[in-house]
Amino acid sequence: MPQSLLRNHVLKTLSSEDFALLRPSLHHVELGIKDQLEVAYHPIERVYFPEMGIASVVATMTGGRQSEVGIVGHDGMTGVAVILGQDKSPNETYIQVAANGWILPVEALRSAIAESQSLRESLLRCPTRSSSSRPGRHWSTATPKSRSAWPAGY
Repeated sequence: MPQSLLRNHVLKTLSSEDFALLRPSLHHVELGIKDQLEVAYHPIERVYFPEMGIASVVATMTGGRQSEVGIVGHDGMTGVAVILGQDKSPNETYIQVAANGWILPVEALRSAIAESQSLRESLLRCPTRSSSSRPGRHWSTATPKSRSAWPAGY
């Protein structure tokens, strides 16, 4: 598919040189409700660039309560922890609204980032609503009312 026809904003707005680094490893995927994209504290193996649908980023609080801390739609991507040099996230990510989009193996992403500093910078600017700079730490769009409900480590 030509880059200009993509509906994912991140992929569509990459420079043609950076997109060319990713294109050979990108594959279209259909995702159903509750499909798991990332498991908390497990290695991230693939990143997703949704074209339709919504992925929820969920944190498990002390005591086992869960809270949605971010969403990823057609304007973002999953796996921001990978771009920040991590291999895991403290959150899980799953499909909340049936989706389709593009999937990219993490090793292909790391290889492309090693070739292009501008690719890493472009991906860091994507409007994904959650990020993890270190395992156990993240910012969120939803803040629990009491400190006892915050994720472990806060």
